[in-house]
Amino acid sequence: MSLLDLGSIGSFVSAIAVVASVLYLAVQIRQASTNQRGTMHQMRAALSTDVMLRIGETKLLASFRAGLTGAPDITEEQFWQFFYAASAILRTTENAFAQYEDGLVSDVHMASAKASAKSFLAYPGYSALWNATRLGREARFRAFMDQLDAEILTRPGSDVFQQWKFLLDTPS
Repeated sequence: MSLLDLGSIGSFVSAIAVVASVLYLAVQIRQASTNQRGTMHQMRAALSTDVMLRIGETKLLASFRAGLTGAPDITEEQFWQFFYAASAILRTTENAFAQYEDGLVSDVHMASAKASAKSFLAYPGYSALWNATRLGREARFRAFMDQLDAEILTRPGSDVFQQWKFLLDTPS
């Protein structure tokens, strides 16, 4: 076997090693992307859960409810408590939207974020807050939320508590 033959064999083995390395790298990148999406979803879920628990565990609950329903007797203090809590919820929707546009959120998770946003927009106070603050948001997100808000046909009757009570009294 000549030196030229050994060189050819070495080049061939080297080419196979490069192809194997590229395939391994592709698998690793795909796995890292999957892990990144999972982490992003977990972070969004944790943020949403934290906001909801804070609202439910404090005197903020009455203010939040008054703000959601647009209670005519809401005080200025209650309004600002509602404003900040609702803004945090809105921020989680905006975050999901931005991550979706960047390809970090799946269609399934985005559908969930849309449904959640629509359930809040069904409340007149949340819709009013969105419309009062929408100009401070990025244009594509503004269009997304405006579309969701336009899809809400009726705002009265969006009371989840009353729906829950009705479902409890309805035989299966």
